[in-house]
Amino acid sequence: MTNERNRPNVLLVVSHPDHESATWAIARAVEQGIHSDGSTTATTHDLTASGFDPVFNAADLAVHRLLGEVPADVRREQELIESADVVAVLFPVYWWSMPALAKGWIDRVFSRGWAYENSSPEGPSAVKELHFIALAGVNQDSFDRRGYKDSITLQLHAGIAGYSEIAESSIEILYGTETTDPQAHQELAAQGYKLGADLAQRAQSAFDNG
Repeated sequence: MTNERNRPNVLLVVSHPDHESATWAIARAVEQGIHSDGSTTATTHDLTASGFDPVFNAADLAVHRLLGEVPADVRREQELIESADVVAVLFPVYWWSMPALAKGWIDRVFSRGWAYENSSPEGPSAVKELHFIALAGVNQDSFDRRGYKDSITLQLHAGIAGYSEIAESSIEILYGTETTDPQAHQELAAQGYKLGADLAQRAQSAFDNG
């Protein structure tokens, strides 16, 4: 990847309308973790505040059929991704999947010929690293007993990142986010901070090798 920046950058995409929510509290902890190495920058992209339209439309279908140009709003999102060394998507689990806004962002922005089936000599996908941070309201036992962890991992890690041949990808699930226990919230923030620090290391490595 040609890199004209002088510092590695993580794009943190957050899908939740309430900035007082556990989702945003953890997102802020992730940001702090990204900054902890003193060199990596974090670009936090609030999908709700951005006004991004998640509905896959006729113009998007034309792009998929290789018959039309990428819409301007989609191209702006793609440029955000291209400006980052690592992309992380953070969201609450709704109905054992992503919220509609986050899923629609993937539907429209991860377009054919860009996110996948990309003929660029730089690789099969314009997205070099894609990491998911899923926030579950219930505990891990509920996820494990019902197979939800396997299901969401298959959908996101294999179905999106794997299909797009993205070189590096992962999914992390943080559990019990609906608790009112202050100690539990502190533990979740600590987990978010560590994930942010890990993302910073990934970004630094990608930047150095880019």
